[in-house]
Amino acid sequence: MKRLIEFFYKRDKSKLKKLTQDEYFKKVVENIPEEYLEKAYDRAWEAKNHEIDNYWKRGNYFWAFQVAAFAGYFTVLGSNAYQNNPQVLYAIVGIGIVTSFAWTLTNSGSKIWQRHWEIHLDLLERKITEPMYKLVTTKKTYSVTKLNDIVSTFFIIIWIILAIKYFLDHVSFNYEGTKVDYIVILLTLSTLMFVLAMFKGHGRGRFGRRKDKPLYLRDYEVDEIRKKNCLWYSKEHF
Repeated sequence: MKRLIEFFYKRDKSKLKKLTQDEYFKKVVENIPEEYLEKAYDRAWEAKNHEIDNYWKRGNYFWAFQVAAFAGYFTVLGSNAYQNNPQVLYAIVGIGIVTSFAWTLTNSGSKIWQRHWEIHLDLLERKITEPMYKLVTTKKTYSVTKLNDIVSTFFIIIWIILAIKYFLDHVSFNYEGTKVDYIVILLTLSTLMFVLAMFKGHGRGRFGRRKDKPLYLRDYEVDEIRKKNCLWYSKEHF
């Protein structure tokens, strides 16, 4: 039960100590040999480019979700299923809301890690190269990631408007002895709970205190060819 509750809401806080850029420079940059700093600098560039690639791959993933959700919405809207079971349309709206929120928060998380490596590059280049990363060629530009955030937020607004439209078309607040639509209530609660889980629960990243986890070596047989090719083979290991 505790794990279920924590899936939707956690009170854990990040266990981090504030570090200024000057402290970072003194503790990290000045105390590491230059050859290792160059490796760290190259690694930071690779990690930054890796995060950029992943950013767009994740974006394509959520674009596919949105296209499929809208296709399903308009397909159901023009079919007999909508007349017989209008809740199906509301379920698609719920899927659209959850995935669009996930898209927006994933964009934010990706941007944080991209910015993380940019800051490392900014600080490391003080000792390795000239301030190449700090120099820009224009005063004004457009942020690719922020534009993507605007688009994903726009999708959230569209899905919320469609949810409101469904309520206006199908839900009456005047008691006339009609039955309560429990399916719509459950879908609404599920949508809100999973959005809450993204912001405050399982989806929220927390930099907690790192704990050592035990490692286990499996016991399995190794043929003679693998024994010869395995550089670290010994009877103690297998």
